[in-house]
Amino acid sequence: MSPLSWAEGVGPTTDIDVELRPTRRVVVLGYDERELRNLVYCALTYGVNRLFWVDGYVMCVEVYEESFKREMEEGVFYISHVCYASMPEYRKLVEVERGAQLPVVNASDMAIFRAVLEAVRNAAPSSPPEVGLIRKGGAVRPDGGG
Repeated sequence: MSPLSWAEGVGPTTDIDVELRPTRRVVVLGYDERELRNLVYCALTYGVNRLFWVDGYVMCVEVYEESFKREMEEGVFYISHVCYASMPEYRKLVEVERGAQLPVVNASDMAIFRAVLEAVRNAAPSSPPEVGLIRKGGAVRPDGGG
């Protein structure tokens, strides 16, 4: 048996049609610049399993499963929220306190992460959302009116 016997019978790769569809549009629904310790603590308490480092910044990127389905259907990738903080030097792990750590992926060579970071850093600071309550029969305005 030759070392490539696992591939025998598969046929030449020219029989396979491969379509490359890299992400062309990303929609970020919310973003905030944070202090590093606050970003890391929030990520830990939220159950994030890794952060991303890009050219001197660390990012926590919140994406819901539905985003992947919508990307396939609509060609748009939705990111629920991006928090970012200055972290000039790359470290494989960041620690909050007493051993609580999160791994950090160096994503500086990934176009999508560079593009997202550039967009949120160059955007005007996000303004607070308008918050109102909904009651039976209509909405309540933030000033308490109905």
